[in-house]
Amino acid sequence: MLGKRTYLEAVAKLVVFGAICFVFGGCVQPHPSKTSEMDPGQPAMSSSEQALLEIQSGAELVNTDCNKCHNAQPADINRNGAKHKTAIGCLDCHIEHLPLGKATIPQCSMCHDGAENEHFKLVNCLGCHRNPHTPLDVTVDDLPDNSSACKTCHTDKGEEFAQFPSKHADKNCTHCHPTKHKVINKCMTCHEPHAAFMVYEDCLRCHQPHSPLNIKYADDTPNKFCGACHTELFTMLSASKAKHGELACVFCHKTQHPTVPNCAACHGNPHDNTILNPFNDDCLKCHRNPHDLIY
Repeated sequence: MLGKRTYLEAVAKLVVFGAICFVFGGCVQPHPSKTSEMDPGQPAMSSSEQALLEIQSGAELVNTDCNKCHNAQPADINRNGAKHKTAIGCLDCHIEHLPLGKATIPQCSMCHDGAENEHFKLVNCLGCHRNPHTPLDVTVDDLPDNSSACKTCHTDKGEEFAQFPSKHADKNCTHCHPTKHKVINKCMTCHEPHAAFMVYEDCLRCHQPHSPLNIKYADDTPNKFCGACHTELFTMLSASKAKHGELACVFCHKTQHPTVPNCAACHGNPHDNTILNPFNDDCLKCHRNPHDLIY
């Protein structure tokens, strides 16, 4: 028989262990229950502890059990969990729990297979995805290797940089997108506008940030935007009494900069060859300047 003191100690252990199990809501997931199968570095369990473990090992956990001890993580997931909220639950990642479980923190590669996506081959996931419970709340440091990491997701931007070289292509991505993912520095952070009236949205009428020298514009672009760079020609055209003075710059210089049309594209061949041949079809030998015509 157990002595009184031994009996009380056993009861106390049962009460404490039972309280822990109640608080954790069955946090001990199915694990080896026999002492011989446990980590040899752990102290042996008493018969009462092993009996309780046998009971607990058959219990099924649900995600709401985790909330009984872990408050911050479920709150993060509810706030900005993305697919970590909608596609998976706590137990899909955390397949074990202390004290017996060792693989309590999963590796990202458990779900994110590098064979499926170049981005998943990157190391140090937590360097950008600081909190796995808010995976799209991405924070980045201004490090040179971040540009290569960014391009594993934004492949189109990397291809655009390669196709249209510019000084922008030589910069680290975080030069324009500092600290947080989807932060976009406005052009005026680095550049003076072509004209005082221009705002950020005006820059994007002609320039795309990842190919700034591949200048394209809409058919309704006002002359004043062209005049912000081509001031002298804009002044000539504005003062011209010829019909060219009534046209928008983009009527002749269509879509892509620098487009220089041939006069015949609009005017055809208004003179016979006896006039054209001596001038080698060079209209401007007589008409001087399309923006300041002699007519």
